[in-house]
Amino acid sequence: MADKKITALTSLGTATAREDLVHVVDDPSGTPINKKVTIGEMNNALMAPVSLADSAVTLTEATHAGRLLIGNDLTADRIMTLPTPIAGMHFRFVGPNIASGAEDGHDLIIAAGTGNSIYFQGQVTFLDIDGNAISVVGSDGNSNENLQINVPGHYDVECVGVSATVWRVTGFVASDTAPAFSD
Repeated sequence: MADKKITALTSLGTATAREDLVHVVDDPSGTPINKKVTIGEMNNALMAPVSLADSAVTLTEATHAGRLLIGNDLTADRIMTLPTPIAGMHFRFVGPNIASGAEDGHDLIIAAGTGNSIYFQGQVTFLDIDGNAISVVGSDGNSNENLQINVPGHYDVECVGVSATVWRVTGFVASDTAPAFSD
């Protein structure tokens, strides 16, 4: 086959399958080498879940974006700091991973930034574990940079970048104490 530019090749479009191959240049900023990967292998590698540490974590696009972020049983209140949003970048937090099914004794705080220059827009549904309330808790849409998930029994919260300053937040929190947005 004669050499062709990638742009001159025929697109598979919607016929793309997991076993199709993709050309990859491994380590382009170091010692580049040509390799192959199936679309399925690439998708699995990029979607592998990440277990969050029981410590403050500064999340990164490379390590955490687009993956399921599993929260663990915390030994103290912990802050997970999002990077500057990029439209389409997303983070999904689920947890806590507690074997007994009991509520975590500490809070998970998802931080969008500092100085209210990066903030949340959206709401989460609050499910009161003792059964006397279901409500929606929303951000003020223009300055709330923290979402505090108080002593959760369970949460499933997604943050999606919509601009360089806004994270769209949605999901639910099950707890005896309502989550709260703050500056």
